[in-house]
Amino acid sequence: MKKSLFAFATLLFVACGNKVAPPEPAEYINLPEYKLLSIEEPRVSSNGSISPSQNLVYNIEIDHVIEKDSLKLLQDYFIKKGEADYVGINKIIVRAYLKGTSIHGTPYASLNLVAGKKEIMINEGAEIIEELLEKPSTDASQEVTDPLVGTYYSNRTHDTYVFNSDKTGFFTIQGGNPSVFTWRRSRSNVTIIYKAFGEQKLKFDQRAMTITEKSESLGTLVFNKQ
Repeated sequence: MKKSLFAFATLLFVACGNKVAPPEPAEYINLPEYKLLSIEEPRVSSNGSISPSQNLVYNIEIDHVIEKDSLKLLQDYFIKKGEADYVGINKIIVRAYLKGTSIHGTPYASLNLVAGKKEIMINEGAEIIEELLEKPSTDASQEVTDPLVGTYYSNRTHDTYVFNSDKTGFFTIQGGNPSVFTWRRSRSNVTIIYKAFGEQKLKFDQRAMTITEKSESLGTLVFNKQ
């Protein structure tokens, strides 16, 4: 009897040892490359449930504009990931930003799942922002650059100013389309000129690397260089 049990155990061990692991699923083999920027997690109650009003948000970065079929792959991937990590989640949002544009708060695509319904929204304003971001040339890098040049961000309103070395720039309200301007500077005084809105005055603090805007509705806004 002992010999029979021993033989059975030996066979079982060999069978388990030789068992081949199932292959990895290949449904996401063509998943576009992305960089995970951050996750905004939903609040989970003490009993482990998630309110239907809570959002799970994935903020990702992609290198370039991609086709809608590829966006669907990203959407399905993050929906499955979110549902596995947060059982009972009702709202999953994926904000896909073009490279270098996330600070402006305007995603190229929002890939949403709300109450079982999937939706993909494209914002062409993000492409405009990408085009407006300065790509320095060899000649430009040899020129003396004004210290004002760069991107400035408000922690209070989440808006951004961009000043390019060719005296152009743009202002972006978080999630909105950019408003293009030209600019000039005299010491701490900065004047920006919009085609549609006219002139606006700003103050530049070179030591602190900030610009200050006087807003009628919000008071004094400080933008920090990024």
